[in-house]
Amino acid sequence: MTYEDEKFGAVENVGFVDGVVRGSVSIAILVAIMLIPAISSLTLFALTQLAIYAGLTAFIGWDPVYAMMKQRESRRPAQQSSAAVASYPQRDLQADSKAHKRAA
Repeated sequence: MTYEDEKFGAVENVGFVDGVVRGSVSIAILVAIMLIPAISSLTLFALTQLAIYAGLTAFIGWDPVYAMMKQRESRRPAQQSSAAVASYPQRDLQADSKAHKRAA
């Protein structure tokens, strides 16, 4: 891993496909705002803010909501993963079948 990957990997947390979808949604909302004349002021404001947020995060490639979710995931205890491995029943069966083959 290069220096750029280590330092700037956390800066861009919106992938290419996600950015294209966000940009398309932003443009679609702006077009809908222009084409629908009977929109209340509150709805117009909310849709405009949503379009600006989606377009801006698509353009810069970073989303603060994704960054907060990533921080929450890093704070989770590691006990969950060991419980999931312990509850996997096929693991014990495979070990028993290998021991049986060696004994025969």
